[in-house]
Amino acid sequence: MHQKKENSHGFGHGKVLGTTSMGERGQIVIPREAREELNIKPGEKFIVFGNKRKGAVILVKAEMFNKFADFFMSASKKFESMAQAIFDKSTTDSEEEDHEPEIDEKGPAADEKE
Repeated sequence: MHQKKENSHGFGHGKVLGTTSMGERGQIVIPREAREELNIKPGEKFIVFGNKRKGAVILVKAEMFNKFADFFMSASKKFESMAQAIFDKSTTDSEEEDHEPEIDEKGPAADEKE
């Protein structure tokens, strides 16, 4: 039987890198182990996410978030062009269906008299 390998803290891919508290001015010190493990340097920028209901605050390096945003935007451009091609094809197909067959100017009754 193969068991999923977890770190000693049981968080799967993440792990606990220390604890911290917020000071009077709203500042939080990132523990040294976390700074070393994640290669966080002074002055580094973060995007702050939060979930009020769960009481969670998540910090993501701005550099990593920007890489994700760049990837997402390039992928969305590909999807946009694919969607445009589908839209163009469906518009062309529906225009062909909208054309009514041409009727002889004599009309159907003229054929019956001949």
